[in-house]
Amino acid sequence: MIYILVFMLLFFLEDIFRGRFERTISRPFRSLLRVHNGMRWGSWGQKEMCPTGMYATGFSLKVSMWESLLVGDNTALNGIRLHCINPSKSSSGPYEDYATVQSDVGSWGKWSDIKWCTSGFLTSFQLRVEPYKGIMDDTAANNIRFNCSGNAEMLQGSGISWGEWGDWSETCGGKGICGIETMVEQPQGVGDDTALNDMRIYCCD
Repeated sequence: MIYILVFMLLFFLEDIFRGRFERTISRPFRSLLRVHNGMRWGSWGQKEMCPTGMYATGFSLKVSMWESLLVGDNTALNGIRLHCINPSKSSSGPYEDYATVQSDVGSWGKWSDIKWCTSGFLTSFQLRVEPYKGIMDDTAANNIRFNCSGNAEMLQGSGISWGEWGDWSETCGGKGICGIETMVEQPQGVGDDTALNDMRIYCCD
């Protein structure tokens, strides 16, 4: 019994350490970044912001890998997490002290490892999206790229290669990306599932 209590206490402390209890929806922001190639199935989830004083410098993806037509329905990109650091308390990645934020997430797939900027923060993004396929299997958003502010570094997610890359969003006018909101289609039962369709990003001073 005492081992269970110790484990629960450690898990609770880890949640606090990672900042999961500090994330918010009400942090002031400077600008909202969008792209124009997202699909429109589903609805916008609730925005989620990095804790005050923290900025996104890494990301991870929830991806459902390829399913054959005989096995199931492809959904590809299901979720995006931003990993936020406090620049006054961190030096270089991979970081130990960070907060994780996300908006709505699809039901399928597994989370990838975190990709970190080697310096600076995430400042703009680009989506890879498969257009409407008619009677064929739709997947909508498939992958994402981010630019970093520190050294013109570009990070590409480990998503699927279907579709085409759209235009880049505008670049953050403030210090960096600080929040996220995603459009996700809920499970369709016997219908065609697409999961994540679009994303918009918040920037803070």
